[in-house]
Amino acid sequence: MRHLTLTCLALAMTTSPSTTSAADQLLYLASTADKTIVAYKIDKDTGNLTQRFSVDLPGNGGAMAFSPDKKFIYASVTGLEGNAAGVATYKRHRDGTLKLLDTAKITSRPPYIQVDPTGRFLLAAHYGAGDVTMYSIKDGVATSKLLSHIKTAKTAHCIELDLSGKYVYVPHTSPNKLYQFVLDTKAGKLVANDPPFVDGPDADHRYHEPRHYKHHPKLPFGYTSNENGGGITAWAFDKKTGRLTRKTTLSTLPPGHKSSSHAADIQITPNGRFAYVSNRCTAELAKGQKPDDTLCAVAIDSKTGDMKIVGHYPTGYHPRATCIDLQGRYFFACGQRSNDLHTYRINKKTGALEPIKIYKTGGTPIWVMCAKAK
Repeated sequence: MRHLTLTCLALAMTTSPSTTSAADQLLYLASTADKTIVAYKIDKDTGNLTQRFSVDLPGNGGAMAFSPDKKFIYASVTGLEGNAAGVATYKRHRDGTLKLLDTAKITSRPPYIQVDPTGRFLLAAHYGAGDVTMYSIKDGVATSKLLSHIKTAKTAHCIELDLSGKYVYVPHTSPNKLYQFVLDTKAGKLVANDPPFVDGPDADHRYHEPRHYKHHPKLPFGYTSNENGGGITAWAFDKKTGRLTRKTTLSTLPPGHKSSSHAADIQITPNGRFAYVSNRCTAELAKGQKPDDTLCAVAIDSKTGDMKIVGHYPTGYHPRATCIDLQGRYFFACGQRSNDLHTYRINKKTGALEPIKIYKTGGTPIWVMCAKAK
């Protein structure tokens, strides 16, 4: 796979990972069409990327997740034997390189996977099947041992946990609901909370249908990107019960935006000061017409959790996967249909995004995430 910057500036590349020091940070990018995970070194001073290595996936790439200690990467794949879905486990070496250990078959394709803080359970949301599953992780390796299989509704889009790892949240777009669960780590079971779900913003509000969820790193709040119409909602989190209460919803689209657009991913900076939502153009484009996809920056009040729109920034076509580096300096967004990776510098005072570079990727970049080389 060739990776060139769209600005035609030479990108220093090497096939050897040996120059990656213990202090370096790596960005891992999975591509569906190319069936690969490509790793880049992030320059801490400039945000520039240098490709370090690439590994093959056993199927079409999908969502990924780290183990809590970052010693393993779990990658969802499809197109296995019999057109089955699975989760591949990769061991991370000290320099960040990956070795495939095993591929476990699972019930169906998950658009999102996550691992609990104990590292013993892999959780998956299943969009088409409309259910949630949990699998056993043994010695760091994801297995096919199904511990919980709960029917919810179609379009289960994401699965995330609170900081304690006791509570689990699964946004569903079509029914406009956010399902909530309790993870019993002793019994190894996932059970519905009471109530089992909370409703998203009213459909008349337009900015409804929760898609992805992020828990605030410091405050008792969760935040969802809302797919239909493009929006973000703040949810109050009860630490004792794990129940969510819907608070405020804002549009994530630029002022005066009229064409069809849907929100996709959401990220929150490590210090909890800013959230970012990707907006994807869903309008039918005329020949030669460019999409108007954007990234929306949102400031979060450090005491109340209240939100304020900071600004909107152009990005690749159909941005789905995004991530923030571990220091909260840089933002990365994959153009799923433009096959590129857009990089930005985060203004630590305002949250505004400053474009850095655009890199070509493999076909259909589907997931991106960061970790230190061990």
